[in-house]
Amino acid sequence: MLLHIALQEGFHHDDVRLSVDAWEALANGDLTTRRQTGYAGSVNVDVTRSPVVVEVALSKRKVTQSKSIPVDRPTYVGLSLTAEGGLVWKISHEPFGYL
Repeated sequence: MLLHIALQEGFHHDDVRLSVDAWEALANGDLTTRRQTGYAGSVNVDVTRSPVVVEVALSKRKVTQSKSIPVDRPTYVGLSLTAEGGLVWKISHEPFGYL
């Protein structure tokens, strides 16, 4: 089943590590959001069970969060970084739109 994870708003030269069930799905040492689109990057992961644990680590900001995500159909996760350095998770069954 498709799990699409999009890194969206608030990233600025961040070192991002993203894992799904302890498997590293994305590693980017210099991730920045494009202001025009609100998009910084994404990864698709084919998962075979549900739920999965998604973990995001931002080493420069000393932020690590994880969340259990049910994936019983194609699932889209949007991650945005707040000005205070916290992560906001959006979970949808519809793709996110970008310009």
